Amino acid sequence: MKAWAIRTVIAFVFNAITLWVAAILPGVRLGDGFLWVALLFTAASLLLRGAASAVLRRLDAQEPGAQVPDGGLPGRSKVARKVLFGAAGLALSFGVLWLTTLFAGGFAISGTIGWVLATVVVWLASVIFDAVDDGLENKAQQLLGGAGPGGRPHT
Repeated sequence: MKAWAIRTVIAFVFNAITLWVAAILPGVRLGDGFLWVALLFTAASLLLRGAASAVLRRLDAQEPGAQVPDGGLPGRSKVARKVLFGAAGLALSFGVLWLTTLFAGGFAISGTIGWVLATVVVWLASVIFDAVDDGLENKAQQLLGGAGPGGRPHT
């Protein structure tokens, strides 16, 4: 199975769990059409995060000839980079939630507390997902008989 398909299925399952957990928060309602909501949430997440990653990679790239001790964002400290990436992650989480509520009838968030808590939960889930998705993808590749870590076929 292609790596992008495995990554998409893993993201879908992870996002479905995230939405289910977020539904217990005050102001968050998950109704009919759970699979449709999870599909839209996953599509919005993959598209927005992919676009944002491209932009942040460009910002993080070193300028030609610049010597940056921590490996990126010339002129910015490591702490400033982490704050920038964290803020971008929170903004993306809010955007994904907003798009999902806009297009999925079975998902609604009301009130400031609902939006803040849902955004933080989705952002924390994305941090966890980023930490485990490569390992999950490699394990899925091995189980499906594809290439394992390092691109070697699993025997």
